Amino acid sequence: MLKNFIKKYIFTFYLIIFIIFFITLNKIAKNFLNQTKLEKRGGSEFIEKVYGKENIKDYTKVLSEQSIILSYKPFVEFTETKRSDEFTSVSSSGNRCNQNKILECYAPNGGKKEIWVFGGSTTFGYGVKNDETIPSFIENKMKNNFKVINFGVGHYYSTQERILFNNLLLELPPPYAVIFIDGLNDFNRKYKHNESKYSEITRHKSTKTSEDDIKEYFKERFYRLNIVRLIKESRSKDIETITKEKLNKQNVIQLVKTLINNQKMNESISKKYDIKLINVLQPVPIYEDSYSTSNVPKDFLPSNQNSNDRLKFGYQTYNLNITNKILNLSKLKIEKPMFIDGVHYSPEFNEVIANLITKELISKNGN
Repeated sequence: MLKNFIKKYIFTFYLIIFIIFFITLNKIAKNFLNQTKLEKRGGSEFIEKVYGKENIKDYTKVLSEQSIILSYKPFVEFTETKRSDEFTSVSSSGNRCNQNKILECYAPNGGKKEIWVFGGSTTFGYGVKNDETIPSFIENKMKNNFKVINFGVGHYYSTQERILFNNLLLELPPPYAVIFIDGLNDFNRKYKHNESKYSEITRHKSTKTSEDDIKEYFKERFYRLNIVRLIKESRSKDIETITKEKLNKQNVIQLVKTLINNQKMNESISKKYDIKLINVLQPVPIYEDSYSTSNVPKDFLPSNQNSNDRLKFGYQTYNLNITNKILNLSKLKIEKPMFIDGVHYSPEFNEVIANLITKELISKNGN
């Protein structure tokens, strides 16, 4: 019977075989993708290693709550998405709150009882709970005399932070103090110095027609196939092996200038509005022993030496050219775990960073 079917419908038979083979190959390819490593960060084995066996349930939820897309925000292009989850609560203004298990996260009111903290995903607190972020620890260290507002957003760098700071002052009374935690996203980004991570995508989508949308839909589905993604990854690795990317020092120097200029503008605005200002050069893993105290599996640590060289050169150049006062935490180390992945801080490291920022705040209050 099967032979008769094959003979009569030979094209259909081979088409079915091809589809089954392709689906199987596509599923197998997923196991070799770099993205699969990222997905495994939500697995119990990774969480037990990094956070401890007793914390598997909580941090499985934390990583799940933080695995959502960003939302549109005028002028800065994107912000954290509003949500009220058990360990990750974000208001409609994009700020993250400092307490767990709250019904709703409220937007800031401004005024001298608030301290605003700006930065990227390390400030937002990727991989930690609401009460384990740097802003949350600062609020506790200040004995709750101030409401510390966490304006950290994944992928933000100093230009977006400056724009957001300016826009907030258009709507709200000036706060008591502002804190900018920068370094990683400013020096490590590969896109243009005057754009954000999503500028190119935003520009592309603004010029598309309805016909383009249909083409884009099928093109996107094609490129999302595991086998296609694996081929692209393999090709990029081959190219990197054949011709290693040289460190573009001029590009990094421009990024350093951008951060310094943004800091100068923030300083002028802060003086005008009588706001105390702290610029923090954040810790980054650019040293040989950066991960020595952490429990992150080697497979989840950065393997791209070029990226490490960019950060090193960026930090060196910044420290040679900076003229205004900063809180330099670039060499900060603790004996407890510092990182929960390649770049994001552990709760213990967040608390130490918050301690140092709080001391700086108190000293400014004395002045």
